[in-house]
Amino acid sequence: MNHDTKLAEMIATRLCHDLTGPIGAVNNGAEFLDEEGFDMQNEAVQLILSSAHEAVNRLQFYRQAYGRVGESGEASLSEKKKITMDFFSGTKVKVDWPDSHTDASGVAISQKMSRLILNLFVIAGASAIRGGELSVRIAESDVGEKQIDIKVTGDTIKLDTDTAAILNKSETVALTPKSAQPYLAMKLAEELNANVTFVLDSDVFAIRVTQPQMALANAS
Repeated sequence: MNHDTKLAEMIATRLCHDLTGPIGAVNNGAEFLDEEGFDMQNEAVQLILSSAHEAVNRLQFYRQAYGRVGESGEASLSEKKKITMDFFSGTKVKVDWPDSHTDASGVAISQKMSRLILNLFVIAGASAIRGGELSVRIAESDVGEKQIDIKVTGDTIKLDTDTAAILNKSETVALTPKSAQPYLAMKLAEELNANVTFVLDSDVFAIRVTQPQMALANAS
């Protein structure tokens, strides 16, 4: 099987898994309302509303992270910030993304680079086992490189060995729904001629993406 086809299948499997929870909860709430004699209608309606909201937030985020929406041109970092805040709003991860590091930073980020950033957010957020804070900083280095720093801090930060191996490019890892996320991120980085490095500790996971000026002309 073609590697890209298998990657698409694994991402689709992951999407279905991640959306099953909130969509299933909407269905459960609707079934409760349909039950004769059910006397907790308000609770059922709240379950439907909150779960539907969560499902929409996830779909909007995944559409930007995985889809080829507006593949060319510059990304609106303010828009990416909003969908990221919405995506993590129902989790234990808080997002620290100052407006000064969105469009106001003056650093132009391509649509494909924004997809890489969103995929790395998913990886970083998943490492915060008990929740934490995800910070985002976007700037241009003294030598003209685009530099994106993504850092998550918390009481318990863990990165599974397959993800670490893929980000490190240290060994071949089987393609599964779990490993598809870092595989996709590194594929995007390769297409962008961008370098991804990370530092991992028990209470911090810091990712840095750099894209040299010489790479910008050749990257989408």
